[in-house]
Amino acid sequence: MKKLVLLMAMLTLFFTTASIASAHPGRLDSNGGHNCSDKSKAKGLCSGYHYHNGNGGNNAGSSSGGQSYSAPTPKATVAPVLTKVAVYLNDVKQNYTPGAYMKNGTTLVPMKAIFESLGATVSYDNATKKVTATKDSKKIVIGVGNKTAYVDTNGSASTITLSHPAEIYQGTTMVPLRFVSQALGANVTFDEAALVVYISTK
Repeated sequence: MKKLVLLMAMLTLFFTTASIASAHPGRLDSNGGHNCSDKSKAKGLCSGYHYHNGNGGNNAGSSSGGQSYSAPTPKATVAPVLTKVAVYLNDVKQNYTPGAYMKNGTTLVPMKAIFESLGATVSYDNATKKVTATKDSKKIVIGVGNKTAYVDTNGSASTITLSHPAEIYQGTTMVPLRFVSQALGANVTFDEAALVVYISTK
């Protein structure tokens, strides 16, 4: 009777070991895991890469106890496509960095470059995120992210609603070209087909 019980225990141990071995054939890698075989997947014993050392090595997010491990697929972040625009001031092409671009029908240009090329002095208050430009007796105030701009001429202030607010792009404050140019007395024409803006101060 004892021999029979011992024989049955040995057979149970043998079949259990064989089952585990068939479910996880092959060598383990340096992390203590491996990929399931097609046979194991077909039997539903596992579904992918898994570990046998109980902690999955040093890989974060791994599973223990022979559980399947599937690494999350990273999602690519696609930058918005901007329409590049060429800018000419008094027939001289301007080389802005970053370059001028059109967004929602408004051409945006680097704040410092456009104001200085039009003869204005400019300052930026980082705390309030406001751009202030002055030329002769005129002062312009534009807030980043704000569609309301202010123009003060000889102490007489007016409020202007912009089609697009000033914004930060590649670490540079970009302002609406047409508003800025016209507020400082320049004439602006836009060749939509060629995507070229012409500014004239003459």
